Amino acid sequence: MLILIIAAIAFMFLGFFAYNSLRRKYAGTIGVGGSYIILLGVMLLFSSIGQIIGAISGESNVSALEIVLGVVVMLLCLGYMVFVMLTRCETVAQRILLPFAACLIGFGFIWRLLASIVAHVPMESGEHAEGAFPAILYDPSENQFRLLNEGGDNATYYCDKTGQQILFYKSDLADGLPNGWRRG
Repeated sequence: MLILIIAAIAFMFLGFFAYNSLRRKYAGTIGVGGSYIILLGVMLLFSSIGQIIGAISGESNVSALEIVLGVVVMLLCLGYMVFVMLTRCETVAQRILLPFAACLIGFGFIWRLLASIVAHVPMESGEHAEGAFPAILYDPSENQFRLLNEGGDNATYYCDKTGQQILFYKSDLADGLPNGWRRG
């Protein structure tokens, strides 16, 4: 039991530090919600094994109904994991690493959520700080351009004063704004 608690704490800390990179790497394969389903299945697997051993040895007062319901939910969650492995993972390495990555994402999210509440740490450092298009830009003549629409790698800005539209690509803003332009 102590070993499982230590392993869970280690997974939580590892998940905290690996959360952003794992979430980005597995974004097309599994999200946080799916990671929780897999994490629940893995945790219920260990719990069910312990409950069954306790029931057989007579050291547990868990009813048969609780064990059966736990096993059913565990099988549904692990069935989802197998479904994701077969339909969304492209390589054997992804299939093997999926349960570990999902558990780390799930545990990491828990720690990130607690850290954001208690210590005001951002949940994710993601793309929002750099690379996202600002809502307002000013040209060298101090005309205000506001974000009209954003589409993946480009954004259109519109100036109410001049009626001018301008298109920027993420690559245009990667190293800062073009000469004379500034963020609003």
